[in-house]
This record gives sequence, C-alpha cells and structure tokens, in this order.
Amino acid sequence: MQNKSKKILLAVSVIIFLFFCIILFFVYKQTTNNMKTSEESQTLLQKEISRREEIKSFNDSFKSIEVDKTLFETHFAQSSDIVPFLNAIEKMASSTGTKAEVSFIEIAPDGSGLLVDMKDTGSFSQVYNLLRLLENSPYELEFTSIEMHNATKSKWEATFKIKLISFI
Repeated sequence: MQNKSKKILLAVSVIIFLFFCIILFFVYKQTTNNMKTSEESQTLLQKEISRREEIKSFNDSFKSIEVDKTLFETHFAQSSDIVPFLNAIEKMASSTGTKAEVSFIEIAPDGSGLLVDMKDTGSFSQVYNLLRLLENSPYELEFTSIEMHNATKSKWEATFKIKLISFI
C-alpha cells in the first residue's frame, strides 16, 4: 500500500510539474509577444518623434523664409500692386511733415522700371528730409530729376521724377 501511495504521489507530482511547465511555457510566449509589441511600439514612437522634429524644423525654416520674403517684397514693387510703394512714399512724407502728391505713374518705355512724378511742399528742411528718406528707402530708386524752388517765404516746392528700379 505504501508503494501504491508513493506511486500516486509521484504521478500527482509529475502531473503538477507538467501543469506548471505548460503554464511557464504560456507565460514565456506571452512575455515574448509583449516584448515584440513593445519593440514595435518603440519603433513607431521613434518614427513619430522624428517626424515631429522634421515638421518643427520645417516650420522654423518657413518662419525664417517668411522674414526674408517680407524683406524681399518690401524691396520690389510688383506691377500688379504698386499701392504698398505709394503708401510708403505717403508715409515718408507724413513723417517729415510735408505734403506729397503723386501726379504721374508709368512703366518705363524700355520696361526697366516704373516712372513716378511726385510733387512735395513744406519747409526746406522737411523737403530735404523727405529726399533723404526716399534715397534710403527699401526700394531701389533712381532720381531722374529734382527741381526745388521757393514758393513763398517759408514754403518750398519740390518736383521729383523717380524711376523705381526694383519693379517686377
């Protein structure tokens, strides 16, 4: 009987051992699958981080190009929209305290620029300051003629014939 109980105990022990081996095998398989999934997720995360860094770099580049584009656009007047150029002249005149009037606008016959005739009135120093501002404007200008004369005791009149070279 003792021999029989030992055999039963041995059989139960083997069955329990096999049961735990099977459980260990399934746990090992699940751990391996989880590691594989984790590695795939890590790879996807790295790709997403890299993509976001590229987008951020692109946005930064775009912002720096936007600044350059703005500078470029303020230097060149486009034939489809010369209003910013005329507004710039008007703003310069008002900052000097003079009154500027554009009387003539035409594209140069050779197509090399825009011809602008402008009349300005104010004190001599005001008219002279406007001339200096025009010379230092962001636009590339060529003065084809400048006529200044004393209209009254304190008022001067100036007629500027300007060729806007930076005109596309």
